[in-house]
Formats: sequence, C-alpha cells, structure tokens
Amino acid sequence: MTSLDVRELLSDAAALYQDLPPAVGMLRECLERLEEPLRVGFVGTPGTGKSTLVSALAEWPTRALRDIELFDTPAPAEHVDATVRLVRYLEPDELAGARPADGSAFARQSAVNSVLVLGRADEVGAGRIDALLTAKQLARRAWRDDPNCAGFQGVLAVAGQLGYAGRALRDDEFEVLRVLASVSRPELERHLLSVDSFVDDPFPVRVPPESRKHLLTRFGLYGVRLAITLIRTRCESRLKLSAELVHRSGLGDLRDTLAGCFVARAEALKARTAVLRLEGLLAAEPRPYSDRLAARVERFAAAAHDFRELRLIADVRGGRTALSGEIAEEATRLLGSQGLAPTERLGLEPDTDPAEIHAAAESALVRWRHEAERGGAAHAERAAARVIVRSVEGLLSLFVS
Repeated sequence: MTSLDVRELLSDAAALYQDLPPAVGMLRECLERLEEPLRVGFVGTPGTGKSTLVSALAEWPTRALRDIELFDTPAPAEHVDATVRLVRYLEPDELAGARPADGSAFARQSAVNSVLVLGRADEVGAGRIDALLTAKQLARRAWRDDPNCAGFQGVLAVAGQLGYAGRALRDDEFEVLRVLASVSRPELERHLLSVDSFVDDPFPVRVPPESRKHLLTRFGLYGVRLAITLIRTRCESRLKLSAELVHRSGLGDLRDTLAGCFVARAEALKARTAVLRLEGLLAAEPRPYSDRLAARVERFAAAAHDFRELRLIADVRGGRTALSGEIAEEATRLLGSQGLAPTERLGLEPDTDPAEIHAAAESALVRWRHEAERGGAAHAERAAARVIVRSVEGLLSLFVS
C-alpha cells in the first residue's frame, strides 16, 4: 500500500465519520501530517541526557537531519512518527521499562520506529578514559543478547554532553585545554580526579577557577580529561579536536541511524502513524461498514515492505540471523541500509549506466532466490532471503516501461 492509498483510506474514513467533527478533524490532521516533516520524539527519565542530546542534534547543520523535527518534551505517541528512548543503564529492569508497548497487531507488525540509546555513556566504568569504547561494546552486546532490545532498530551508546561540546568547541575553550595539556601528566593527573580537585587552588598552571568551572559545565570532567589526552597525542588544532570529540561521543552514529532508519523511510513511518490513529478511531467509534476500513488497514500492514526491510536490517545487524560477514553486508545494503536508490542498494556509483544497474540487480536476484529456495537452510534463513528477493524485485520493476 502506497502513501496515496493511505490518503484515500483517510479520506474514505472522513466520509464515514462526517457527522462526528472531532473524528473528521483528527483525520484531516493525519492527512496534513503526511506532507509535513518526520517527527522524532526523545523520551527518557530525568538524568538520561535527553535535552542535551536533542540540542546537539537539532543545531547540527547536516543534510541527514534537515527534514525531521526533534521533540524532547513528553507527547502522546500519536504525535511522533519515531522514537529515541534513552536509558542511563543497560540493566534488565530499566531495559524492560524502555521496551515499546505491544499495542495492536498492526502496531506490533510495524514496530520498526524506535532506537535505544545509553545516554550517559561517559559514565560507564567510573568514567575511565576508555569509558566510551566500553559503553559501545555493552550496547552491541545488549542488542545482540537481551530480548528486551530485540524490538529496537539499534542500541547505541552516546555521550551527548561530549558531542555537543565538541560540535560547539570555541577557540578560547581550545586554548585553555591546550594550556592544561602542556602540564606534565604526573603534575596534572591528581587535579583531574574529581570536580573539587579540578576547580580548587592551588593549581599547577595559571588558569582561573572560573575558566575551569566553565570547562566542567561544557564538557564534564570526563570530557576535559579526554580532550587533554587527545591534544597531547594528535589533536593539535581546534578543528581536529572538535571532530575527534564528536566522533568518540557516538553522536555521529546516532545521526546516521536516524538518517538510515527513519529519514529514508519517512513516508512509510508517517503513513504508519496515520494508520495507527485511524485504527484507534475504528476501535473506539465503530460504524456500519467500518469493518471494510479495518480490512484495508490489515492489507496495509501486509503490503508494507518497508517495515519488513527495517525489521530484517535490525535482525541482521543485531546478530539475530545466521547471516554474517560479507553476505550480511550485502543483505543489509540490498534492504536499503545505505540508501534506497538502486545504485545505493546495489553498491554502485551514482552515475552507473542503467544497463549495468539492471544486470547487477538480476545477478543479485539469482543469488538470493537460490538462498530462499536452498533446501538445507533453516526456515528463518529462507524467510529472510525472501524479503531480500522482494527488495531486489522492486529494483527490477523500476526498469519495466
């Protein structure tokens, strides 16, 4: 079912409920929302770094995030199309609480609109210098092994404060950090053990307490320690330090996940939101012949290949399939993890000749049809291959005149 089908469905529903103004108003709102940017809501308990993370992303001048609206205030689920759920710890109780509610059969079948984020990744391991690396390893392990994480499109570790400070790093801040990095490790190390020891005097170099407090506000103690270490090694300029802090923070990983899982599928996710709201109306206000609309909702769920692609991408990347190595990379690429254009799905250059694109798609179709029909493969493997076959068939259909 296409977005045009969803518009027709909503219009037919508005005609059915024409004597109920609130329902008509809601349905018209759903139609208008299909033309608006994708809405992504950030949810999490206090202390997970939600507002800082939203600020870091919202003010990032990147094409990947240009066409979405970010919300960090509580909002009804129907007002957002996708969700970033933040937790402070990857503990079973907290993960169970973050798991999306099941909802209707359609909601469960199309539940591909949520990412889980360990939002204070720099606090892992008591803030050791390798905290971010450890946090990312824990996030990958949780996504692979914890059943509470199976419903997410990704489980990421992000240090929002560090990423925000890195993106907005000023010349004067870099100069203060450079001065601190000029102090010998043994002489400075004991002043980096706690907030009090960092701001108190005496201090081994002439940096005013106000400047040190400002660094703590912007970077946190972990960020200050990491920035000093990076300057001592290879980041001798503000631009280099800024790029390295953002990279290590995991902010870029989150941006790429939002772009690949949500922005690229914006039309499908906005249609999903509209259909869920219609489904709720049909259940709350049944009318004669409303069962016909309900049947069309079921067909939408059955025909929405975008959702199957996203779910399979998450399963492959989360290690929940038998696919691995190069074949897993090809599978996720064909499913659209690197972009939805034919050349992006097939791993070709943007200016590749159409005949070469067609030949590459036919070759991929042969390979994956073989996987889908391979007698010795498990049922789940063949089912995954059939989803990929459907994706490649969609590419080939573009060449039919």
